[in-house]
This record gives sequence, structure tokens and C-alpha cells, in this order.
Amino acid sequence: MGFGELFRKYGMYPGTDRRVTVSTDKQSRSESAIAVNPKNPANMIAISKKFIDPVKYHFTVEPMVTTDGGFVWNPSPLPAPAAWDGMTDPVVAFDHNGTAFVVAEPLHFGPDDIDVTGMQVFRSTDGGANWSAPQSLIVGRSVDGFDDKSWLACDRGPASPFKGRIYSAWGVVGGPLRVARSKDGGNSWIGAGALQAGANVPTIPSGVYAPEISVDDQGIVHIVWHYPGSSTISYTRSTDGGETFAPAQTIVNGMVGLTAPPLPKTGDWPEFPHGKFRILTLATGCAVGTRFIVAWADLREGHSRIYYHYSDNAGATWAPSSGQPLWPFLSSSADVQQFHPQIVADGNGVVACAFYEFGQQPSGWRIKTRIMGSFDQGTSFGLPADVTDNPWDPAVNAPLSHGNPSDTFIGEYFGLDAFNDGFAVLWTDTRTGVQELFFDQVGTSTVDAPFWFTHGIVATLLGPGVAQGAGGWVIVGGKIVKVPPRGPKYALLQAIAALDAAEDIDHPLGQKVVQQTVDAIAGIAKDLAKGKQI
Repeated sequence: MGFGELFRKYGMYPGTDRRVTVSTDKQSRSESAIAVNPKNPANMIAISKKFIDPVKYHFTVEPMVTTDGGFVWNPSPLPAPAAWDGMTDPVVAFDHNGTAFVVAEPLHFGPDDIDVTGMQVFRSTDGGANWSAPQSLIVGRSVDGFDDKSWLACDRGPASPFKGRIYSAWGVVGGPLRVARSKDGGNSWIGAGALQAGANVPTIPSGVYAPEISVDDQGIVHIVWHYPGSSTISYTRSTDGGETFAPAQTIVNGMVGLTAPPLPKTGDWPEFPHGKFRILTLATGCAVGTRFIVAWADLREGHSRIYYHYSDNAGATWAPSSGQPLWPFLSSSADVQQFHPQIVADGNGVVACAFYEFGQQPSGWRIKTRIMGSFDQGTSFGLPADVTDNPWDPAVNAPLSHGNPSDTFIGEYFGLDAFNDGFAVLWTDTRTGVQELFFDQVGTSTVDAPFWFTHGIVATLLGPGVAQGAGGWVIVGGKIVKVPPRGPKYALLQAIAALDAAEDIDHPLGQKVVQQTVDAIAGIAKDLAKGKQI
């Protein structure tokens, strides 16, 4: 074991918040998603609503792209036809080859409200720098009002017989489940079985709302949703690459969604006490190993809390349950509201659930973006970590939901995706006075070496000789120590000095440099102990 492992701690370790968008007060950003390129983790695509007129509730969507790990983000507009007034409900994902896909819904701005006019997919083969013309995911039929609230997933499973397939699912309150999938990397799209893209899934003709779709490492397709006003979470899956889907089954009973009543409602939507932004319960799910986990916001304790439930055989069976709290030690009387959970697993099997938390702060009622991690595949979760550097005010620059002054809008989901060893979080934030997008990378471990190790033994050089390998004197821990000319001990001193510099790297990948340097020190010290020449 190297020094890096000796001093390593595991948990959720957010980095520094990074601003993604720069907007005017007419370009509020919300309802976001983020995707990490598996071929190049420094390449990520963020996407969200971008408002055109926040008072009228008019908006489009716009991707933002980074190629340096989240330091610099640039807009990469989608090539929308001029006939579209806008777009909504964006989602983004990468396939195993690093090809990116965006699904969004074209809009028409009517005199009284907005109308969804389709379901479209865009494709990028260069990390989001450029996008193809849109392809319709509704083939052979007209839009009928049930095409809304889509989600997107790519099969990247190393053991999947269907690796490379892309899936999208959608549906509105009371409507059918609709699916489109591609077997050829997005060149063409079909529905379940031999049906056309966007056709009703025969086994689920009604009762669907905002389904979230994901694919596990074995290629099993999982879809979860919550019907507003019900006390259940519903689920279906496909084990044959989307040819067929099992009949919908209830996997959670006895949950209490975010509805009014019991929540107040001054406009058309439920809202929390002390808040005017619209809320609702959406289900989110992820697979880790043979376990599939679903999470949601639940009001059964009087305040909204995140609850979850899981199947240990990839969704084949579910134990009867009303779920369990993600944070069981949080008092039900604590006057905070947790909502809009997103859940995903990284390449090492660490599960993260990110959520918004609305509560009283010294500056007023504010929102934090928080994250909790599980290192036992969701059996238990650790304490939450704050992703946001400072809580943000949801009332600032908030659009009016459907133009109603009684309901403001911050979105119904936000972005969470996984690296091999950590997580990318994208959220709405108003610290600049405008609804903007901010990003942070959350690591799952840190080198927590004692101060004497990481700082105290770094030497102060007395003259240039030591740095040049000619020997000399240094001060270590207040003592003057002679360093001989270039030799084995000089290599160790170089490595220790490198560690001190590595700790100052202000970049999401800086922790990896620290780990590698600490391990190098351990290896050099081990060789010195054996008398080896370096």
C-alpha cells in the first residue's frame, strides 16, 4: 500500500463551482441535463431551457460545451428550423463511441400558451461542437398532446448484447408510454418491436407521466415514473433491447407526492411554504451491478424528503415497500424541503443522489444543491455534501410558469452524470442576479494526509544548489539539513516538492495529480529503503 492509500478517505468531495452560462435577464436558464463523454471525460455537454421571454414563458434550449473539464464553456446552438418558435424539455447523452445525442421538443407559441409540436433528436460526432439536422422521433402519426417529458439513454454496457442502441421514452399525465430507439447509432429510429418510432408501447397504454429511462451494464432497459396525485411509483423494463416491455407494475406504495393539498397552491402548481416556484414529484433511477434503484421526493413526513427503493435482481422482482429515506437521521420536523432528486452510479459502483434543498438561511429562504453518496450500492448513504458554494434565491430572475404571476419556474430536474470516479453536477443558480447554470465536479475520495506529511517536510531551499542537483542546505521543520549532490535522496526531495505544488492545482483533475505524486513518493522511499539507486 502506498502513502496515497494510507491517507485516503472516501465520501463526496465537491470542488469549486464553475459558471457555465453568461446570460441577460431575459435568458433565464433552468431544467438542465449534463453528459460526460466516455471517450474524453474533459469533454462534457450541458443543456437547458434558455428563455426568450420569461414573462410570457417563451424559451428554447441551448447546449454548452466544455473540452477542458469544466473550466471554459461555449454555446453550441442546435440547428432548429425557422418554423419552430422554440424548444423544451432537453436531455443529452453520449454513446460508447463518444457520439452525443440531444432530444428536445419543438414548440409553437400560441396566443394563450405554448404547444409541443413533436419530438426531435440531434446528433454530434465531435463532442457537441456541431450538430446534425433534427430527426423526428414521431413517425407515421400526428402529434396528439401526449408527446411530452422525454428522457434519453444510451446502451454502453460492456456485457450488453445490445451495446450501442439508443433509447428515448416520453408521455404525459394519463397518456401512453411512447418509445423510440435506434439500432444503428442514430441513423434511423423505430419503436418497440416492429412499430414505428414514437408509437404507443402496447403493454402500457395509459397512466404514464415523465418517464425516466436508463440502461444497465447487461443491456436491460429500465423505465420509472410517478403518476401525479397517486401514491405509487411505476416501473417497466425490457430485456430484449426494446423489442418488448413488461406490463407496468407498481414498485412503491404509500408514497406522498408533492401535490396540493397538502401543499399550498396560489396558482396552477403546488409550491412550498415560503416559496413561489412550482414543484412536483418525478421519479429517477439508476443501475449498479444487479441492483436497480429508484428515488423520488416524498411529503409523508410533512416536509419533502428524498426516499428510495431498489430491486436486487435488475428489476425482475420488487419487495413490497413504501421506500426508505435517503437521509434517515434528518428530523422530520427540520424545516427544510428536499426535492428534484437525480441519481446515477459512477464507473466504480459509487451511487450518488443529488437534490435541491430549500430552507432558511441568514439571507432568507434559499436553495442549496446537495449530494449524498453510497459506497455499498445503495444499501445506505452518507451525509450530504453541499455542491453550491452559497445558497441561491429562487425568486431572483424567475420566469412566470405559463405566464401566471402566481407560479415561478426553476425547472423540474437538473443535471447529474458520472465519471469513472466521480460525478458532474449542473444546476440553476442566481448568485449573479440572473438564472444561470453552474457546474461542479464531485470526487469520491481524497488524500487526507497529516499536515506534517503534506507541508511540514517540504524543504525551504538555502541557495540554488539543491534545486539544481548540486547539493546544499535546506530547512526542514525548522532544522538545517545538509542535502548531498544529486542522488537517491535528491529524487525523493523533488517528489515531495512536486506534491506541494500539485496540491495547488485548481482543476477538477488536480486530485489525480496529488494521488499519483503521493504514490510516487512512496515508491521512491521504498526503493531507498532497499538501497536502490534512482
